[in-house]
Amino acid sequence: MMKRETFELLKAINTFYDQFIVNQEKVNMWHEVLKSYEHDIVQERLFSFVKESPYPPKIADLLPKSSGAMTVPNARETRFIMTTRHKLASEEVVQRELANMRAILGIQR
Repeated sequence: MMKRETFELLKAINTFYDQFIVNQEKVNMWHEVLKSYEHDIVQERLFSFVKESPYPPKIADLLPKSSGAMTVPNARETRFIMTTRHKLASEEVVQRELANMRAILGIQR
């Protein structure tokens, strides 16, 4: 991304969010982080972001998600994970773990 594109991106954020102030220092710092990203991708993420949030984005909100980063799944992803990837523990394992928790917590049964 070129510095001019970074400025245009920040100007767009200012248009969407009145409380977002653009100054030269902000342009310089944002450009240092964003210069290795494609302008079109970051702008597309901005447009998606403004549809969902009443607050101005942070840089991390506009960057493409890396596949190696750990993220918290949303409700749909959680449902998919719970129904496809995990087997339920056997009753024996459940009881053993409950006994371990009771021992740790000092609960007499």
